[in-house]
Amino acid sequence: MSLAKRLQEERKRAGLTLDQLAEKAGVSKTYLWELENDAKGEKKPSADVLLRIANAVSITIADLLSLPSVRIDESKVDLPQSLIDFRDRMKRLGESLTPDDLRDLVTMRFRGGQPRTAEDWHDLFRLMKRATSKE
Repeated sequence: MSLAKRLQEERKRAGLTLDQLAEKAGVSKTYLWELENDAKGEKKPSADVLLRIANAVSITIADLLSLPSVRIDESKVDLPQSLIDFRDRMKRLGESLTPDDLRDLVTMRFRGGQPRTAEDWHDLFRLMKRATSKE
């Protein structure tokens, strides 16, 4: 199913108008309209925009994009050194990361890769927290 059709379907399922979704997701109404009417799939919204839209209609990006998804079991996951550095920095600042925060971060992949520096992990963490915070 196309992103256009899926987006429109999920917006309607959530009982939102274009105006309401635009406000809730922090995206312009015009851009949402363009996404919903992009039958050829030419629009390529950023991951940030997709995450804000998905959160606004209470689904995951994978659901919005009709991608297969799985739940991660409780198996051990190795942390890259840059994430360990970020975790230690946050602990020194008195803002320790929870095990769930670490799991969420370590399982994220963007085009097959992950952040390479503690600063990049910090940027991703702030984005993740901002996108998932309750308003």
